[in-house]
Amino acid sequence: MQSRARFRKGICATIFPKEMPLEEQFRQARSAGFEGLEIPLGELLPLDTDRDRALRLGDEARKAGIEIVSLWVSAPLSPNPLNHPDPAVRARGVEALRRAVILASWMDCGALLIVPGRLGTGPKFQIGYQDTWERVSAEMKKVVPEAEKARVYLLPENVWNRFLVSPLEMRTFVDQFKSRWVGAYFDIGNILQYGYPQDWILTLGSRIKRVHAKDYKLSTRAEQGRFVDLLQGDVDWKEVMAALVKVGYQGFISPEYGHRPEDPEYLRKISEALDKILAMA
Repeated sequence: MQSRARFRKGICATIFPKEMPLEEQFRQARSAGFEGLEIPLGELLPLDTDRDRALRLGDEARKAGIEIVSLWVSAPLSPNPLNHPDPAVRARGVEALRRAVILASWMDCGALLIVPGRLGTGPKFQIGYQDTWERVSAEMKKVVPEAEKARVYLLPENVWNRFLVSPLEMRTFVDQFKSRWVGAYFDIGNILQYGYPQDWILTLGSRIKRVHAKDYKLSTRAEQGRFVDLLQGDVDWKEVMAALVKVGYQGFISPEYGHRPEDPEYLRKISEALDKILAMA
């Protein structure tokens, strides 16, 4: 019971068919034992969603017993990355963030997941690390006042963008904003290829505001490993949960997996696996 009081079960909307209405996603998530849903901005929830629609969705979520854990700003920022050399492109990214803050406040959602930019694609190098750091820092600072006023967290996530690749860098990056409304979106599985999630958690501490749960199987040879179902990989879940408890994290832990039409019980299986992980705390 203590782990349930400390941690809350979220799920990412990617688990559902892309065409499933959000209202139905709320219902199915709650039925499977989840308390929250993470929603990517896109076709079902465009960035330009009007206030009435946003308020209605927030109401529908509450009626279903679901909290909107976060909005992902990945799609709007992908063509308008905050590290782009063109100031006009970066300005569109900043405007997307500002609009997402407003949308989140209408929906009673407290966090934005941010992928601020990539250094390249595969083997192709595109934008330097120093330039990325300076540009993303400068552009995100423009949105902090709106985020503070709306009480919406701005949370860069550790993703495979070759930026913020150590816990020390992520900590320094977050701290430079000197705002409690800028933190870290921590993905447990994304780290394992080049670090240890428990180490990141202990280093970032209270800066972690949202958590993604994925498992990852390391290769025994030099090549990259692969993502696998929860409890099927090399994440030391007991150590991870102990680290989250030690740093005082309280909030949502949300598995991030895709839709599997061939397995109608997949949502339930993820829910049960997450219960086992939470019981380790």
